[in-house]
Amino acid sequence: MKSHRFYSTPAKIILWVIFIIFSVYAFTLIFPFAWMFVNSFKTNQEFFTNVWALPQSFSFRNYTSVLGYNMQTSAGTFNITHMFLLSVGITLAATVINTLLSTMAAYVIARYKFKGRNLLYSVALFTLIMPIVGTLPAQFRLMQNLGLYNSIFGILILYSGSFGFTFFIMHGYFKNISPTYAEAAFVDGASDFQVFLRIMLPMAKPIMISLAIIYGIGIWNDYITPSIYLKNYPTLAVGIRYLTQTMVSTGAYAEMFATMIISIVPILAIFIAFRNTIMENMVAGGLKG
Repeated sequence: MKSHRFYSTPAKIILWVIFIIFSVYAFTLIFPFAWMFVNSFKTNQEFFTNVWALPQSFSFRNYTSVLGYNMQTSAGTFNITHMFLLSVGITLAATVINTLLSTMAAYVIARYKFKGRNLLYSVALFTLIMPIVGTLPAQFRLMQNLGLYNSIFGILILYSGSFGFTFFIMHGYFKNISPTYAEAAFVDGASDFQVFLRIMLPMAKPIMISLAIIYGIGIWNDYITPSIYLKNYPTLAVGIRYLTQTMVSTGAYAEMFATMIISIVPILAIFIAFRNTIMENMVAGGLKG
């Protein structure tokens, strides 16, 4: 690798320009979060007096007062704690189910030759490129006819579909694994399920974790699906929209910022904790980990 001392003057200028552009872009992403975080510790009076000043004292009163806001549905009254726990449960369950189903489907289609294999792959590709607005009416009617509308079980089924981004990444991963691993296990008397469970899954574990985190972040932040199919049981994304509207109407901007921080911090902490795993293993194909 060349040292920066050997770069020509035009190359150095280009590198500095790129560095400045990305630094400005990073600042535009970090600054709104930092500004919202600081203002979440102010009183509403302090916020309206000067939105750029630091709070006179860092107090968690806004975070505790958020618990007093409720959302009423036909299924009962939900506060932010209920919404948070519901989002955690749905995110964890759907992420685990989707990752396992996608991995199993990808392994079978990538490693076994059977009639209809190419058709299944084509169907998976078609479902990925089909706009959601093209399938939403039929999907909504199907959920109603099956009695899965306004059901946590129903929304888990929607989230747990095995044909998606996770499927294609895992398909490329298994497609590039040498067949000698499975052949050696078959010689020793292992069954197909044992090969998958004891050899393939451990090898794919790092990339599965990366995909699960990315998919889980998507579910946590998803507003459209639960707002349509789970009206009586608001997740955190749905509830925050309702709560923030209530807070804005009463001028409680500091509490609104605290509510947003509550929704952001857990998923941000998970991403920071696993950032190296995600960056190192988000590669389609090859042996990683």
